[in-house]
Amino acid sequence: MMNTLSRIKPQQTGLWLLGILFLPATLFFQPNLGGEGMSISHNISVWIAAVMVISSATLLMLREKHFSYPALWLAMAALPIGMIILGFIVDNFLPTKWLFRQLYIFGGFLFLIALFQFRFSPRDIERVLLIILASGIVHALYGISQIIWPGILPLLVTPSKGVPYSIFQQINIHASFQATVLMTALYLLSRPLALKPRPMVVFLLLASIFLSCFIVAFSGSRTGLLSAVGGTVVLVICNWRSFLRRKPLMIAVAISIAAALFMGNQGIQRSSDKLGDLTARSGNGIAESGSNSRINIYKISFEVFKQHPFSGHGIGSFQKVWHDQKVDYLQRFPNANLPPDRLSHPHNELMLWLVEGGLIAIVGILISVIAVIYAALSCGWRRGLSYIALLLPIALHTQVELPFYISNIPWFLMLVLIFVVLRHNTKTTGLVLSRSAELTTGTAAVALFLGVTAVMLQTVQANNSIIRFLQGRMTEPVLLQPALSNPFFRDDAELYLMRTLLLRELNARQGRFAPQFIQWAVPYIEYTPIPQLYLDLSRAYLATGEKQKAIKTIEDGQARYPKIAVLNESIGLIKQAAAGVSPQPADRPAVSGALSGRNAETSAAAAATAPTPPPETPAQ
Repeated sequence: MMNTLSRIKPQQTGLWLLGILFLPATLFFQPNLGGEGMSISHNISVWIAAVMVISSATLLMLREKHFSYPALWLAMAALPIGMIILGFIVDNFLPTKWLFRQLYIFGGFLFLIALFQFRFSPRDIERVLLIILASGIVHALYGISQIIWPGILPLLVTPSKGVPYSIFQQINIHASFQATVLMTALYLLSRPLALKPRPMVVFLLLASIFLSCFIVAFSGSRTGLLSAVGGTVVLVICNWRSFLRRKPLMIAVAISIAAALFMGNQGIQRSSDKLGDLTARSGNGIAESGSNSRINIYKISFEVFKQHPFSGHGIGSFQKVWHDQKVDYLQRFPNANLPPDRLSHPHNELMLWLVEGGLIAIVGILISVIAVIYAALSCGWRRGLSYIALLLPIALHTQVELPFYISNIPWFLMLVLIFVVLRHNTKTTGLVLSRSAELTTGTAAVALFLGVTAVMLQTVQANNSIIRFLQGRMTEPVLLQPALSNPFFRDDAELYLMRTLLLRELNARQGRFAPQFIQWAVPYIEYTPIPQLYLDLSRAYLATGEKQKAIKTIEDGQARYPKIAVLNESIGLIKQAAAGVSPQPADRPAVSGALSGRNAETSAAAAATAPTPPPETPAQ
């Protein structure tokens, strides 16, 4: 057995592992609450597969006695280094979130370095890109099934309401993923692989081009459409001579694209309609209507950045500092168009880092970006621009959303494409380690994979426990125990548990739990300003007789979320209750809706009985 394993080539190992990463690992789904990170089911399995790549590469490195790395490795390490520096000089608001962000970035860097240990040849790189095409086909068919059969059982396909989310649960991310698949297919058309392609290669090329074009067109995503068009233009300019040498295949490609665009033309029309108001603003530069709220989001974020431009406010601080500044912004511009609900990120990767990490983080990012562009153009302008076109869809998406946090598939896809760019200038050094060092390193690699897998499997259990708790109408808090012991879901589980206990006591006309709830909720709401918590906390203050704090809390909530009806309705009721005035008969329906915990429990539980895609902004 060991002899058989020792004869496996590094390239074969790498191809199998990447096949696992981009195919079965991306298809895992369980009912979930949506959001980002491990709340999205497939992120769990994708990270298990990614760590498998890292651990396997480490063992290969020990077996081959060689360590390979990109010549620009220090530039690629600029962001992880910047994160470490920020950890020393900035007080982080949410240490757990800071830790996960560190692990996310450092894990990505290790994944990138791991890819170099497989020593892929140019032909192997083409096979890697074919794996990406196969993944694109699977996810496109997944999305089409959601169009044809939107009510399909959630254990088989994510519920979608007729929108082709695929496993991503967010149409913009799927559109950008498919735009990247399209760029990959067009790039492969210029490679020797397409001169005399085998039937399977022809099928992968034509099927991926047709399906990716259809999904991008049908999605109505402005970002996906713009990146697909822009990248296609760049690839045609750079490779038109190569394309002309493949006339029969290119004719089939043109027919496939035309058919896909025709079938998805309704989505293209939606995209063009939304482009009209994207930059519309009033005379003072403020967006007041349409789907251009990002103008105001960016303005507020930039104001927050200017408060601490060098080191930012700390990882995990965005929600607090942005919503605090939002209050001031709305006082100056009351008609500003802003999302009515809580905003957890600014819909822009660079803007998020400006707020939380300041110039230190941005410099780290820019160093890495410049290094990739330099490495690409060092291959010649034609190939260099082709490489940049491959990265364009995901790069553009980071400027209108945070695709890496919602789905980890774009993160690892981008790292693979960056590897394709950097591999042209690879350095290899001999690895001389003592026997004890080899054993320690090998054991650590295996332990890393086993440990991460164990944690991720417990995360699956934790997510399931929250779903079962909500499906059970929030009547069995004991179900939350797995989530309470999970580092990722602990905060969510505490939120559900504390709210349930408070609402039960208040419904029973008791207030013994209110002081404990207040002690928990005050720091929690400061960093995670959930609208409903302002109402819950103000009711807890009323139960303890702290009437002025109750009024101030509900007013703070209404100032941050002036468009949320329940807060607008409750502010008067809270003031009446603080003054000892009984609500008038005409107010009683509002009282039962705004001040009754029973309604809040029922609605939350009902929402969880049929898992749905996470809340999202309109397709970008």
